[in-house]
Amino acid sequence: MAVPQNPIDTLPYELLGEVFTHCAALCPDAPLLLGAVSHHFRAVVHSTPAAWGCLRLSGADGPRKAARWFAMAKACPLDVHIQIQAQSADAEVPHPHLHPHPPHAPIHATATTAVALPPALETLHGYTHRIAALRLCTGTQAQARAALAAIYGDATPDAVALRSLTINVAAPPTPSAAPPPPLPAVPGLLNLETTNVALGALPSLALANLRRLRLVQPLVAPPLSAPDILALLAATPRLERLKLDARIADPAPTPAAPHPHPCVLAQLARLHLRANNLVPLLDAFIAPALRELRLSDLDGRRAGASCATGAALHRLLVRGELGTGAVRANALRVFALRGVAVERGSAVWGRALRRMAALEVFSVEERGEGGLEEEEAREAAAAAAAAVKAHAHHEERPGPRKVHAAFAFSFGAPAPES
Repeated sequence: MAVPQNPIDTLPYELLGEVFTHCAALCPDAPLLLGAVSHHFRAVVHSTPAAWGCLRLSGADGPRKAARWFAMAKACPLDVHIQIQAQSADAEVPHPHLHPHPPHAPIHATATTAVALPPALETLHGYTHRIAALRLCTGTQAQARAALAAIYGDATPDAVALRSLTINVAAPPTPSAAPPPPLPAVPGLLNLETTNVALGALPSLALANLRRLRLVQPLVAPPLSAPDILALLAATPRLERLKLDARIADPAPTPAAPHPHPCVLAQLARLHLRANNLVPLLDAFIAPALRELRLSDLDGRRAGASCATGAALHRLLVRGELGTGAVRANALRVFALRGVAVERGSAVWGRALRRMAALEVFSVEERGEGGLEEEEAREAAAAAAAAVKAHAHHEERPGPRKVHAAFAFSFGAPAPES
């Protein structure tokens, strides 16, 4: 008597391989699990290189797992996720690419280091031309530096295909007057996300081609330094998107010091800031191509916050317009504000609104004392749109395409992400 065939075994290899690829995106070890189900599944997963496009490594994984993934993926680029457990000490690592030592001593475990790296990193060093994205989760700063050095320490730029790098460190960096040790250069990097990483080390990655940057520092961690932030941004001339979520240290009381030159980000289109000390940070930017600005003030209830924020916004718009050589021609489409009230009848906010000729969304999520109510906001929106249109007519330039719909005020909910 013939055994009935499983209906799933009748699916074409290509269709089943597509299903397996989606499974691997959710669970990187899915190819191994699926291959153990049946001979048919094993044949399909072994003939689908895209199903091996995600590699997850931890301290227990050896070089064989990494080598197998790269072999099964064939020519497909890989997204690699490395998890390294925290150690008892955050000490420097005598790594061969930074500090040569005898070849018989393995790079992942030496008698003089407090950082234990997964043995599989030795294999990754030979496949830098195949790693398109790397997510590195470590316990300390030293582990993150050692892991990057193990993979990219002496790699030539032509042999590095990395385009996206995420570094998450459990322990925040310890404040120190000495600059942090440099990281290996990855000049083709387009996307960088960091959590609890010392900013002073990031420019050494060679970020001239970076397009997207996200910096996160938990509120319990030491605040970031504004000069460190600006020094990092100065190394990213092609940046298009910036997200910053951190506390900013209070500026040093040096009234005699010269005013720093603003940081010019000619291609920055989206700027998201969730921080305190927003006003001095905004005053440090020139962004002529800015289309979306989202601000969340962690200290928005301070006295005079509304007026100071509106004035900083006005100055930012003016600098951007002058930077393009076309005064009053900024491209800002979306402005979202959280934590600071927009005071009714404020001349400061009126000047800022009149600079936003192309504005489509104006969102205020939280109200403070003296802030607008919802119905008042709608009335203010129409009045602001009319003011912008009249100002545009006076300056002989086009106003908003839709007078009453040029502004979409939303109280209690943030503006939708574009």
